[in-house]
Amino acid sequence: MPKHRQRLRLWLWAGLILSLFYAAHELPVGQRFNLAMAPVLNALHKPGQWWQEMQMWFYERSNLQAQYAAAMQQLEQQAAMVQELNSLREENLQLRSLLDIKSLAGYHWHAAKVRGRSPDKMSRRLVLQVENAAGDDVIVSSEGLVGLVDSATRDHAVVRTILDASLAVPVTIKGQKLAALMRGQGNRIEVDFVPINNAPAVGSILQTSGAGGLFPPGIPAARITKISPRPGQVFAHVTAEPVAHWQRDNWLAVASRRQKGKQP
Repeated sequence: MPKHRQRLRLWLWAGLILSLFYAAHELPVGQRFNLAMAPVLNALHKPGQWWQEMQMWFYERSNLQAQYAAAMQQLEQQAAMVQELNSLREENLQLRSLLDIKSLAGYHWHAAKVRGRSPDKMSRRLVLQVENAAGDDVIVSSEGLVGLVDSATRDHAVVRTILDASLAVPVTIKGQKLAALMRGQGNRIEVDFVPINNAPAVGSILQTSGAGGLFPPGIPAARITKISPRPGQVFAHVTAEPVAHWQRDNWLAVASRRQKGKQP
């Protein structure tokens, strides 16, 4: 670098320093002190400013997290309320359907809450919350026959459904002379004593015949799903399915032979 440029730079720096010194000299003593201490004070304030900024950042982050958690909790509560409302609406519809069941002579109908279902595939049983039920009380839904009370306490009852392997129900078809017997097989129903030469059509509805006096006559019980001949036998092999879908119902009806208000 040429020597004259170096000398020019030195003169410029010297002029700048002298100008600053002159400006500071013209200021009052207090202002000159503040001017001199400003960089030092600014450096000392930096950690405090940084700490305040960090505190604000953490506060805003915590505040946002709290708001998010509160919003999620509110959404969960709203979802639970909607689910409960839908459940109550469904139960209300079921109860209204149960109230539409026609009265049968000698029976008193009352509603029962479903509290449990057996996991056993062959012993398809229900637990109902119902007061003063008795053994052999008939259980129905708004769609048809469900089963029979097997045992009862003061406020609960165990029900054998028509899918239970231990329960047999005498059935017929309306307008026909069929006298058959259906038995539960866990996930289906077998229908015995159906003549192959006079077998009903697939889709026909079997209803209680009233034979034996255990079930009231005329209650829809099952729908025929398959009919096939048995080689060398008079009766066909017939399978059926329940017409009542009590697996999804929360309320069922109990048909008791006792008069209303009579204690066991």
